[in-house]
Amino acid sequence: MPMKPFSLHFAYIIKVFRKKINVIVMDPFTEKLFEISKQFDSGNSSELAFLCKDLSRRSCSGKKDIDIFIFLQQMGYIDENNTRLIEELLFYLNRYDLLLKHFQLKPSTMKERLKEPGMAQISPYRCLLCKLNNVIPNSKLEEIKRNITLIPKATVEKVESLLDVFNELEKKDLINEDNVDYLEEMSLYLKEEEFSKLISEYQKRNAAVVSDVRNTDEHKSPTHKKEKNELSCPFYDMNNMKRGICLIISNYDFSKARENPGQQDFNDRQGTQKDEESLSIIFSKLGFEVHRKRDLEGEKIFQTVNSYKGNNHGESDCFICCVLSHGDRGTISGTDGQSVPIRDLTFCFCSSQCPTLVGKPKLFFIQACQGKEHQQLVSLQTDACIDSEGCNSSMDLIPDEPDFLLGMATTLHCVSYRHPKHGSWYIQSLCEHLHKSYESQEDIISTLTKVNHELSQKQADNFNATQMPQPWTTLTRKLVFN
Repeated sequence: MPMKPFSLHFAYIIKVFRKKINVIVMDPFTEKLFEISKQFDSGNSSELAFLCKDLSRRSCSGKKDIDIFIFLQQMGYIDENNTRLIEELLFYLNRYDLLLKHFQLKPSTMKERLKEPGMAQISPYRCLLCKLNNVIPNSKLEEIKRNITLIPKATVEKVESLLDVFNELEKKDLINEDNVDYLEEMSLYLKEEEFSKLISEYQKRNAAVVSDVRNTDEHKSPTHKKEKNELSCPFYDMNNMKRGICLIISNYDFSKARENPGQQDFNDRQGTQKDEESLSIIFSKLGFEVHRKRDLEGEKIFQTVNSYKGNNHGESDCFICCVLSHGDRGTISGTDGQSVPIRDLTFCFCSSQCPTLVGKPKLFFIQACQGKEHQQLVSLQTDACIDSEGCNSSMDLIPDEPDFLLGMATTLHCVSYRHPKHGSWYIQSLCEHLHKSYESQEDIISTLTKVNHELSQKQADNFNATQMPQPWTTLTRKLVFN
């Protein structure tokens, strides 16, 4: 059986095996997280997962408390020098005892702090739903389930808490940050005064925010109007002195992976040097500062990519990351055989994680197989290896926000081809068309369309195979490397 991805615990816990006894060494902050999680009850656990729902598209539902804390730590939301989020979570969970014990903070202090602009990291909407959950006794859950008619009965029967109900309503888009009308309808038959009061306060707050925005728009000066026109420009600004960083991760040596049971099919990736060199040449020509990293293990891949979110990209036009490795559905592989979800790499550059890249394009190019479906070749190699859990939806690979582009060498479930001497089909075609687009001032989407067309014609050669790249994008303007 193929090895499964390491737990997040391994990013922070070192296991030392001596005489068949595990000795676990933890840093003080992680030790504090464990101590806090041990004092949570089941209600705290489900509320914690629900409060963290907006922080990542990776669901925290059903995860243990410590797994959620470690995930937040891995994603850079909390660390020993930044405990604001965990303090806020404890406050919303009404765990004032833990707030005082571990962070020496009183509820009154937290209440005043969260009133300051930009201090709250959990949305008022998410907090509202948790508060509503706390004011409705479990005895009324059956009544709620009887009155829900817009969700399939089989689904309703499975819910075990009001938070589960809210999750299902969100899936159907019956409630969201801008619309809690359905909750108002619930209040009519629940007849809980506090429930109705919380909804009313939230709606008044939202109405006040909308009113402020309208008033601001009406009183904008001519300067503001000019800025709006500039923002509505159909092209991304690519005129800074620094174009930005292009990070290239190229994995060749998979001898360590082959030491693992069931991972003997991790061949060394001959030809990746050609891809690395071609990418370096074209992006240097386009004005990028190229950073090359070679033969990284799975955890190191994430740590390396994650480290770039902390850079000040304020003077840059955009950010590019290229990963050349083995892979499977929704993942790329480290040289140790560890799988890294592609979404974990792209999510490092969400607006909340990397504010200096807000409004700027974030480009990712992945040369790796995404499955094993292909027609057998003789003269070509593939970047397919093990089966992994991966992701079920292609759109889970990029954040649900503007200005991302993910160029995949192939579609999910399929292999991508790499020549041992000349490099991979995808990267070589990409570099060639990037060069042509620079000369012709063509936008990146048109360029990737030409790459798709060229590779789709590869079957016309004497190779018994074809390959179709797949770009995923939330770009809001045209991107031209001028």
